[in-house]
Amino acid sequence: MEVSALTSAECPLPETVAGLAAARDFTRATLARWGLPTLADDAVLVVSELATNAVLHGTGTASVRLSHAGSVVRIEVADESPAVPAKRSSGADGGWGLRLVELLSLAWGVTPTAGGKVVWCDLAGTAGQ
Repeated sequence: MEVSALTSAECPLPETVAGLAAARDFTRATLARWGLPTLADDAVLVVSELATNAVLHGTGTASVRLSHAGSVVRIEVADESPAVPAKRSSGADGGWGLRLVELLSLAWGVTPTAGGKVVWCDLAGTAGQ
C-alpha cells in the first residue's frame, strides 16, 4: 500500500477475488485515518463491487485509489482493459453492482486511459461524520 498524501491513498488489487479483503481493509483503514469512519460501510461496498469487476472482467494489473477533497471522497478503480462496464437491465439475474454504486454515490463514471480505464465514483463525506 502506498500513501502519497494525507488526502490520497492507493492500493494494488490482487489477481483473484479471494484476495479482495485487502482492498476492503485498505478502504476502511484509510477512511478511519481521514476521520470518516461512518462513510466506511458505503465505501467498502462500492470498492468491493468495482474491484470485483476489475478482477473478474478486467485485464492486467488493477488498483484502487481513494482521495478526499472538501466534502467528497472519490473512489477510483483502474485496470488495463478498455472494456466499459455496463449496468444490467432491472430484470437480469445478478449484476447489481453498478446499480448499487449508482445508488450510493453522488456521481459515477468511466474514464478511458491510455492503458485501460478508471471506473470512479464520488461519495459525500466530511470529517467528523
